[in-house]
Amino acid sequence: MYKKMILGALIGMALATTGAMADDVPADLGEKLKPMFGGQAPDSLKPTPLANLFEAKFGGEIIYVSGDARYVFAGELIDAQTKSSLTEASRSADRVAIVKTIDAGKSIEFKAKGEEKHVLYAFTDVDCPFCVKLHKEVPALNEKGVTVRYLAYPRAGVGSPAYKKMANIWCADDKQAAMNQVKNDGKEVAAKECTNPVAEQFELGQKLGVNGTPALLTMDGMMIPGYRPADQLAKMLDDAKAAAAK
Repeated sequence: MYKKMILGALIGMALATTGAMADDVPADLGEKLKPMFGGQAPDSLKPTPLANLFEAKFGGEIIYVSGDARYVFAGELIDAQTKSSLTEASRSADRVAIVKTIDAGKSIEFKAKGEEKHVLYAFTDVDCPFCVKLHKEVPALNEKGVTVRYLAYPRAGVGSPAYKKMANIWCADDKQAAMNQVKNDGKEVAAKECTNPVAEQFELGQKLGVNGTPALLTMDGMMIPGYRPADQLAKMLDDAKAAAAK
């Protein structure tokens, strides 16, 4: 993976020329990209630190393109001096902006015990074994000061059996108890119809690039894919918070 990331950076450096300055996005670049992406214009275009290399976003996908749209590559752009991914930094900034728009009241929250140190959004699917496994870690996470807020992400999509199960959970009078019943006891909750956020949260997950569950999202935009034990998760969150404070 690291070799692939370095390769992406080297390709980017090779594209850097004495053409347009890094802060000048060619006015016609978006139009030139359309034929390559089925007529779709990029959601955004911005310069990179390299001359004549620009970042283009299509939904959750980031690509890099030369100013004349002749050269395009997808991959991680690495700052070799800081050993940091400029691509991930861009994704993280987008996720921070999106996190701020999430209505916490539509999540199913398991509150931290005592001092709240971290808030973790968890995209979940009730038919996902690793989501069930993660749920059993939630009490330990709460004890470590981590609030867990569940967001629905039925992997099979809107209208699927998992979607209907999750809609029933979000429509239950006691949503926490319903989530515990399904994930801890393996028992479905009674069918109930209501206006619920399951489809909206599924769409949000797609926008964020979620392609599996559990997918964990921090308030500062870090995405943590897959299951982690409580001790490991808490350490990751503590380390990230400490690094951000430096």
